[in-house]
Amino acid sequence: MRAHAPKAAGPGVHREVTTQETWERIAPHLRRAGITRLADITGLDYLGIPVYSAVIPRSNDSISVYSGKGATPIDAKVSAAMEAIERFSAWLPVRPDLVASYDELAAAGETVMHPAEYTLELAPGYRDDNPISWLRGWDLLSEEPVLVPQDGAVYQARLHEEPCYRIATTTGLASGNSVEEAICHALCELIERDSMTLAELVSNYLPQVLAGEERDPRTLPATIDRLRGRHPHLRLETAPPAAQAMLARFHAAGIDVRAIDVTSPLGIPTVFAATSEDIGPATSQGHCGYGAHPDPEVALTRALSECAQARAVDIQAMREDISLPGAEVTKYELHVRRSAAVDKSTWAWQPASRTVGMADLPAFPSDDVRADIDLMLGRLREAGIPRAVMVDLSPPQIPVNVVRVIAPGLESWATDYCRIGPRAAHAWRTAVQELLAPPPDVSATRTT
Repeated sequence: MRAHAPKAAGPGVHREVTTQETWERIAPHLRRAGITRLADITGLDYLGIPVYSAVIPRSNDSISVYSGKGATPIDAKVSAAMEAIERFSAWLPVRPDLVASYDELAAAGETVMHPAEYTLELAPGYRDDNPISWLRGWDLLSEEPVLVPQDGAVYQARLHEEPCYRIATTTGLASGNSVEEAICHALCELIERDSMTLAELVSNYLPQVLAGEERDPRTLPATIDRLRGRHPHLRLETAPPAAQAMLARFHAAGIDVRAIDVTSPLGIPTVFAATSEDIGPATSQGHCGYGAHPDPEVALTRALSECAQARAVDIQAMREDISLPGAEVTKYELHVRRSAAVDKSTWAWQPASRTVGMADLPAFPSDDVRADIDLMLGRLREAGIPRAVMVDLSPPQIPVNVVRVIAPGLESWATDYCRIGPRAAHAWRTAVQELLAPPPDVSATRTT
């Protein structure tokens, strides 16, 4: 990576070039990625927050319609095109660097990531003595080459062997105008999904478990309030101007929106936003969005615009992976099943007594993409995350950089419902232990 990657001038811009320049770069190359149509679907909803779709009819992916959102139409159009290009890039055929078993590579002294280090469930037939395909990535933390399973680096690609993971995921897959931009976006997504998993378990699921048990009704409300207060609601009147403009759209449409600070111990601002409205019998009654970024304004606006995108895409009804309310799906597909109802007793709709303003979130604004990367890598290092391996999947002849970043130890269960790893298990155990600990004996406190 370069030592510096200055951002383009202008409010809210966190790319090296403007959105318009990005569009001018990629527009001549859309056919190379199989994109046949870019559609403005903003008008399907009455929010007015820009949302676009990009269509790849012959996609090797599980879906052929991709989405993008933003504060302006050009932002949304570029967002949709870039998502389509990154998914296209991830399923292109890739020649493995090695075909060998983990046991062979470890015995030969290769620096290699064991497949089980990734927070995904291993396939039933995986064995350490079975040959699989490997790609050589670059560890951004130790600054050395590392072999990773090809099945975990690419997406929906055909391998010569059985996959070593139960599911394919796009976590940590990102695109950008430069490799630094792509890495920054990938790290933000990894941190976002890790933060969301920890928050869901401690502030949503653990209170539900306690509420379902026969516990002392005198102490239960305070206990649940304390757990929810670990991830407090944001006072939206404190939001900065860009977010206020989006919130005004929701309010004008009569849609209640909630935002929660789900920032994890990594300390990178992360926001969860949720809306609820009955917009038809075949659509979901609840929609949500997430955002993580060193700049909390970006985190909030991403979460809000994702809510708008989810609504428009739901109404459009073209994504092949979104199922009807109540449909029988695997646990891995729960995140794209429409909700038949919204439980207003959950954390998004029953805030704790503790709330925070935007000024209470950590904030690390910068004018350099590399500074954002260094901040996030430093937080991963401090948290004991062993690796952050970047695999370059950039497509040929398209001026876009695409990478997959794999950070073993970071969680993604809140998105893929696949496997809970050590960080999430530790967060759960710690919360339970704190609840079981006796309250401090205030009568023993003396003043002198």
